[in-house]
Parts: sequence; structure tokens; C-alpha cells
Amino acid sequence: MSNPLEIQQQQRKVDNKNLISKLEEREKVLMAERVQTMDPRKRLNQIKIKMAHLEWYHKICKTKGIGYYDCYKNQLGSSDRDVTRLKKFLTNYWKNFVEGVERKPQKEGAFIRGTWLYSGRNYRRMVEPLDIAEYYRDSDKRDYQTHGRSRHYILLEQWQEDDDAEKLKSSPNNKKKQNVAGILTEDSCFWAKVEDALISCKLLKSGTSSAVEKQSAKENLDMFEQYAMNQINNYAVSPEIFLKESSFMKWWKTFQEIIETSHDSPLCDFMKNGRYLQYEKGSTFLQ
Repeated sequence: MSNPLEIQQQQRKVDNKNLISKLEEREKVLMAERVQTMDPRKRLNQIKIKMAHLEWYHKICKTKGIGYYDCYKNQLGSSDRDVTRLKKFLTNYWKNFVEGVERKPQKEGAFIRGTWLYSGRNYRRMVEPLDIAEYYRDSDKRDYQTHGRSRHYILLEQWQEDDDAEKLKSSPNNKKKQNVAGILTEDSCFWAKVEDALISCKLLKSGTSSAVEKQSAKENLDMFEQYAMNQINNYAVSPEIFLKESSFMKWWKTFQEIIETSHDSPLCDFMKNGRYLQYEKGSTFLQ
């Protein structure tokens, strides 16, 4: 039989835990209210400062010869781990922002989307690769776009495409070629496609893969080759994908080991002839 004193002590612990939980929830509500009442442009300026810190990290990673995506995925230093807190802050802001836009009347929401579109695009291109890196740290995971992608990224991308449809269909102009050395990869899911291409390579190399799995892997690699070359031709990927230790170069090395010597494609020609080394100069030979 339980001691009455022990029962009282256990009940107090439960009550204290409930009180702490309620206080924490109340604090979240108060913080949300403060964010909502703050001048929207002032909030956006705060976000721009956070993004500047992330851009600094991006530049530091490039000097290591491994790149932004892979630095964060491998968590090689304290700066990589510090970025996790920065990412969480930015993601919370944009998730709340997207939810707020959805609650507004359509006309007013469209105005807000237009005002914040540029910042939202940069956020998506800078931060979503970090989410992808976290997703694929688990070696059993695949197909991020179907199973791991947050809805707020999908909506931010849709809004950008709706606003900028004609520009997205156009071919790269001279200005885009000249500035390719400093761009962010336009498709924020690029690294997810690289990771799934790496998985397809492993399936083809594995002796335990079924015929169906191997056929699916081959089809996925064919699609990835076409996709990657299209992104390169349109100067839509950052030159950092060609850094020696990047996941893309890891994929290329693995892919070379499994393709037949007779295999020919625009991407194979581009990579085997080392033309990727000139990519960041914006050379017109790509077309």
C-alpha cells in the first residue's frame, strides 16, 4: 500500500510539472503576440541580419573546399552546429509568416507575398538545403520532396513561380552568366535530388537489389542526368556543387564506376572534359 506522504509528493510533482507546462505555453503565446504586433518591416530587417550571418557561414564553407551543404551535413566544427540555432529561428519566422498570409484575404495576401517575395526566396534557397542535410543524415531516408519537405517551402516556391513565371521560362541572359560565381542554387531541393541519385547508384551496385529496384534506379539516374545538365545550362546552380568534396562530385565519381563505357550524355561530356572547371566564369560554351 502506498504511503500517503509519497502520494502527496507525487501529486505535487505532477502539479508542478503541469504549472511549468502552462507557463511555458503562456510564454510562447506572449512571444507570438509580441512578434505579431511588431512593425512587419522591422521584423523583416531582423531576419535580414540573421540571413547575413548565414551568408557569412556560406562563404566560410566554400573556402574549405567542401561547400555549404556538405559542411552542415557532416557537422565538422562548432560553427556548423551553431547554424542549427540560426536555422531554427529563421524557419520559425517564415512558417509563422506563411500561416499569416494564408489567413489573410486573397487580395491582401497577394500584396504581402509581393513585398516579401525576394526575402522568402533567398531564405528558401539558403535554409532548405540545411533541412535536406539533416534529413539525409539518416541513411535509411530517401525522397525528401515527398516525405520530408515542409509545407511552407512548397508555398513559398509556388508564390515565387506565380509571380515570376515568365522569367523562369526564359533562357539565361548575359548578366546571369556574369554573376554565376556568387549565386545560390535556384532549386532549393537540388541536394535532395543529388542524395537520391547517390542512393540509386548504391542500388545499382548492390548485389542484393532486385531487378525492379535496379530498373527504377537506372530510370532515376537518367532523369537526374537530364535535370542536372538543364540546371547547368541555365546557370541555375552554384559553382560550389563542383567543389572536390561536395556530394555532387561524390555522386559523379560513383556514377562513373557503374556506367558502361559506351554511355554518352551531355552531362558526361561536360564532366569528363573538365568543362565544369570553367563554369563559374559564365562561359558561353555550355549552350
